Amino acid sequence: MKTQRMKKLSVLAAILLMVAGSNLYAQKGRGLAAQENRKNFDRSCYLIPDLTEDQENKIEVLRGDHLKEMNTLRNQMGELRARKHTLMSSDNSDMKEINSVIDQMTDVHNKMMKTSAKHQQSVRGLLTEEQKVYFDSRPMGDHHGKGGRNARGGRGMHGYGTGYGLNN
Repeated sequence: MKTQRMKKLSVLAAILLMVAGSNLYAQKGRGLAAQENRKNFDRSCYLIPDLTEDQENKIEVLRGDHLKEMNTLRNQMGELRARKHTLMSSDNSDMKEINSVIDQMTDVHNKMMKTSAKHQQSVRGLLTEEQKVYFDSRPMGDHHGKGGRNARGGRGMHGYGTGYGLNN
């Protein structure tokens, strides 16, 4: 009886280890693939064909400025998200204050969308007609595969810009 029980437990433990191991392996693979995609993306300058060196340099300057602005907005969103969480979890929740924070989050989200649209149009303005056709045909917010949010949570158009981290 004990032998049968031990065999069942051993088989169950082996199955659990195999399942857990395969999940860990799959997660690691995704992470490595995402890192490799990011490296390739950074070198490709939006994967737009036939960019001149001047275009690449101008796009990189625009990208740097855009990233700074988006990081500031993402940080604001993170602070607001934390404030909302604190308010929502308090024993005496003040709905006026919660709604005020939600309104502020909406304002920041709006700024992020407008900033991204402005950046996309700035990049587009540097392109030739043929390059614009390619740039415009790219699906917005999905340059790193399905899921949009990537491992970091919030990367969209060209690796930034549409992920606002609004998982409240």
